[in-house]
Amino acid sequence: MRKILGFLVVFTVSLMILGYGGPQKVSDKEMTLSLSYGDRSGTYTGEVNEQGVPNGKGKFTTKNSQGEPWFYEGDFKNGHFEGTGRTLWPNDQQEESGNYSNDRLNGQGKTTRNNTVVYEGNFENGKPMVTPAADMNTEVSYADWTYKVTGVSSQNTAGNKQAGGKYVIVIIDATNNANTARQPGGGDFFVLVDDKGRTYPIDDDAALKLRFSKLASDEPWYLTKVNPGLTVQGVKLIFDVPADSDINGMKLLPNKGFGKATPIQLQQ
Repeated sequence: MRKILGFLVVFTVSLMILGYGGPQKVSDKEMTLSLSYGDRSGTYTGEVNEQGVPNGKGKFTTKNSQGEPWFYEGDFKNGHFEGTGRTLWPNDQQEESGNYSNDRLNGQGKTTRNNTVVYEGNFENGKPMVTPAADMNTEVSYADWTYKVTGVSSQNTAGNKQAGGKYVIVIIDATNNANTARQPGGGDFFVLVDDKGRTYPIDDDAALKLRFSKLASDEPWYLTKVNPGLTVQGVKLIFDVPADSDINGMKLLPNKGFGKATPIQLQQ
């Protein structure tokens, strides 16, 4: 009897060591991750914690707003990209890899396009940091745009829409240096990044409500196309941020891309 009990104890302990006490794994599980830049739905394969949230090594596959697939593969911590990993956009043949924090590259990393290294060095909140932040009313250039921030303000409503926290309105002048007409704020081109590394996209609905409330059809619109070589002034970009956010700790950045990106430090 003692031998049987002894065997059962050893067998139970062995199970705990080999599998029961180890990390749980899932395969192609549908889930929504609440990332720092918004919720993303997709499938996940890899290690999870007791709540079924990605934690450890894994791969999360999803799509952007245009329906184009992309995935992150690497280290996860409680549902966030945290540690060493890489993000790949197959349709664009673009990849970024390195150290992730708060769902974005932070610290050392590398971006490639068509298997060619575009930038390798230090990143801050997903952006290559090769220059310090520019002040307001200072022109910077990126992706065939030259732009500057000329003003910033905050308010609780945009037309009849109440902010989740508060609205930060950033006013820019932008020159289109490309060969085709383009929108200065289209495709989520700009984002705000706060001093905690959190990223906020343009609130399209708030921008629309504000525009209609003032019947400002003649005012510059961030979705109006600007012809090559022309400049548009006074374009309003609206962001919904936490009510206690320090605007002076925020920076305006291009949302995605490769190469040199100069942040603009806001000052209210």
